[in-house]
Amino acid sequence: MALENWLREVRDKAKAALSKPSPYGRDVDVTRYVEYVVGKEPKLIEERAREVGVDFSAKAIYTQVDQAYFRYLSRIPGIEVKSIEDFIEEDPDIARDYVWKLLDPALDKYTAVAALKGRGGFFIRVKENIRVDDPVMTCMFMSVGGLQAPHNVIVLEKGSQVTVYTGCTIAPESFGLHVGLSEFYVGEKAELRYVMVHAWNNVTHVRPRTVVHVAEEGKYISYYVNMSRVRTLQTYPKVIQESNTYALQASVLLGLGDSEQDVGGMSVLKGHESRSEIVSRIVARDESKVVSRARITTGVNVAARGHIECRGMLLSDRAVVETIPELEALSPNAVLTHEASIGKLAEDEINYLVTRGFKRDEAVGILIRGFVSIDVKNIPDRVKKHIETLERIVAEKAL
Repeated sequence: MALENWLREVRDKAKAALSKPSPYGRDVDVTRYVEYVVGKEPKLIEERAREVGVDFSAKAIYTQVDQAYFRYLSRIPGIEVKSIEDFIEEDPDIARDYVWKLLDPALDKYTAVAALKGRGGFFIRVKENIRVDDPVMTCMFMSVGGLQAPHNVIVLEKGSQVTVYTGCTIAPESFGLHVGLSEFYVGEKAELRYVMVHAWNNVTHVRPRTVVHVAEEGKYISYYVNMSRVRTLQTYPKVIQESNTYALQASVLLGLGDSEQDVGGMSVLKGHESRSEIVSRIVARDESKVVSRARITTGVNVAARGHIECRGMLLSDRAVVETIPELEALSPNAVLTHEASIGKLAEDEINYLVTRGFKRDEAVGILIRGFVSIDVKNIPDRVKKHIETLERIVAEKAL
């Protein structure tokens, strides 16, 4: 009965917010998508998933197709992988400590529709002091379309360390609304490296909602890349940091066609000696519009450090890039800085490479790849190779 009451409270909150728009990004009519539910495993999934770096030979993996097909396993001792429904059903009392604790189902219409109509999502738990280099792989694939709204929870217990790699993609002919809910708990002295790669199509709306809590002496390192022409994308992940923590939110955004992207990141430095970096690289061509938001705020009388770096590159006279860095210091002991720049490729740099024997397109590709490259430390070599490949693909698609 306690479980039923809890879930009823979540649904009641969600129902009250079904018409509540997000303050950022284009508004979307969510009612257009809620009736589509499919559940087969198409052969196309492995081909498309490999394009976003998902390795199906991984020792721990979670796969979801639309809202009705799930497959998961873990052969890594100390790492548990389940669907969110199985986790709630098997451990309802523990689930209440992690599910809908950081995210509010009434945040906006997207969290609301996910709470009411969403299915699936992964639960990953890394036991105390378990530290592994093999990444946990997850894949969200939309085969026909409609609504896909998984609810993902990651829990790292004290002293643990893991890399979670998520690839999200869609069949070329599909259309839909993807709302990925994520609640991550990084325990004391634990470290979570999270890599998320999106490759959607030009009729898909994407609305991830993420909140991360980092306990004392914990680390959270995230790398996000959008490498395709999405119709609209809007997300604003929030990281809450306790004392002596470090967080890096890095993102690479490629604007193509007439896509609209409003992507941000926020860090709340609650504890002393907490540090945060928010870094973004934006490449916009055609008639795309990309807005990059970043906000760092401190607690009262907290000694903390934060830095925002937003850089945009325009490859078209019709493309638009907007950067919005925000800093809020509630303590004289806080040190917060930011730098932002938007421009185009410098002709002298292109000409220099041409004189060295490169064709003009090759020179432009080299410069774009250098521009989007972000030095993400502490990522395993296996995952770093995926990131280098993604940077190359972004540069190629930008040409």
